Amino acid sequence: MREKPSYSFSLKKVSCLTVALGITCSFAAGQVQALATWIGSWDYVLRHDEEGKPQAAFARLRGENEALLWLTCSRMAVGEDLPEAMSMTAAVSQRSYLGFSAPRGRSTVYWFDNGSPELSYWTYRGRVGQLANSEQVALFLEKLSGAQSLVIELSNYRYETLRSEFQFDAADTKAVAERFRQDCRDIAGRVNADRSLIR
Repeated sequence: MREKPSYSFSLKKVSCLTVALGITCSFAAGQVQALATWIGSWDYVLRHDEEGKPQAAFARLRGENEALLWLTCSRMAVGEDLPEAMSMTAAVSQRSYLGFSAPRGRSTVYWFDNGSPELSYWTYRGRVGQLANSEQVALFLEKLSGAQSLVIELSNYRYETLRSEFQFDAADTKAVAERFRQDCRDIAGRVNADRSLIR
C-alpha cells in the first residue's frame, strides 16, 4: 500500500507571498493576472496586463531585522498621450523611519561579500531606500547574481547610518537573477526600451 504524499507549507511564506501578490495587483486598475512563485528563499511575482503580456516582475528576499530587498521591473503609462515607459529598481525596506530625500537621493554605501564599498545615490521614501537609475540597477543585479552576502548602509533623515544585511544562497540568487533579467527583457520589448541595460 503506497503512502499518500504529504505537502507542508510555511505559513510565513504563504502570508508573505500573499502580501507580495496583493501589492502587485494594486498597481493598476482593470483585470490583470499575476503568477506568484518561490525560488528558494526568494518570493517572485510576474504580473501580466489585460492582454496577457508581461507588465511587471517583482523579486523579494528577507534579510536580518525584518529588512526586505526588492528587485522590480515594470512598464507603466506616464501620461495620456505618451507611450509607456520602463522602470527597473532595487530597493531596501526596513523597520526604522528613514524620512524623505530630495529627488537626487542620498549617498548610500553598499558592498557584496568582502568586496570594496560602492557609493551611489538612493532615493528615500518613508522606510524605503531605492536605487532607481537603470544602469546602476543593472550593475547591482550583475554583482548580486554571484554574491553570498550584501550589506547596505541606509541613512535616516538625521543622516544616522542604519545597516541592512542579507545572506544569499548562490544557486537561488543566480536563478532569480536569470529569471528577472529574462522577464525584464520581455517587458522592455513591449515599450522599445534599451535591452542592453539588462545584462
